[in-house]
Amino acid sequence: MKNIESLFEYTVGQFEAIDHLLTMGVGAHLAALVFFILVSRFVAPKYRVATALSCIVMVSAGLILFSQATMWTDAFAFNGRVYEPTDLTFSNGYRYVNWMVTIPCLLTQLLIVLNIRGAALFKTAAALIFFAWGMIITGYVGQLYEVESIDQLLVWGAISTAFFVAMNWIVGTKIFTSRKTMLGGAGSTITKVFWLMMFAWTLYPIAYLIPWIANSAEGVVWRQLLFTIADISSKAVYGLMITYIAIKQSAASGYIPAQQMLNLIGQDSVQTK
Repeated sequence: MKNIESLFEYTVGQFEAIDHLLTMGVGAHLAALVFFILVSRFVAPKYRVATALSCIVMVSAGLILFSQATMWTDAFAFNGRVYEPTDLTFSNGYRYVNWMVTIPCLLTQLLIVLNIRGAALFKTAAALIFFAWGMIITGYVGQLYEVESIDQLLVWGAISTAFFVAMNWIVGTKIFTSRKTMLGGAGSTITKVFWLMMFAWTLYPIAYLIPWIANSAEGVVWRQLLFTIADISSKAVYGLMITYIAIKQSAASGYIPAQQMLNLIGQDSVQTK
């Protein structure tokens, strides 16, 4: 399977820009993983699964991006002037496989910090995962055609967008109906999470359309830039905000390590308890 990345020659600057973007993505996710592990003790048990899911997302995304970075350097060879394609093929398809794991995790941890529990949690998560997988699978099929048929790319992209809109409708509804019941003033932060999601997740379909918008080596650089910004925003930054919300609600629930982290109580008070 070929993506447009394998069709072009790249200047040294273009090749290294993509190599550096992919490497930056790996570094950002590994750094976030360390952070989530270190701060998990400040999250109350009822919210700790959300932080654990962030760790899973960081490992999964980091490994895929490392694979992408390795694939990129193996798929091209420098001829003294430009980097030209080798017999190996660079593919973005692995990203879609990764999203099958990470997006359900991201959606589930959102529901956990929204204090949705029991049957409601299972029902909402199932609906979100259904639409998420529908979006990913149809997008995966579409990008298989980006070299051969732009029309097919657009048709499958439109189908994927329908799932995307349905998924975000549920996300927005749950956020804006649940934010008033969140503890510790976390409602305002969860609203920012929603807009972060809308920003980051919109970058992915734009990157998907690059073969139609800018089918060139420069377009490929923009595509990988969009992917990298979206990956870091929708996974690492999103995870940081979800963890912060979890800590705020943990503190409001009386969880002393969270209160201590937020400087709501002093060290002496913690020791006496």
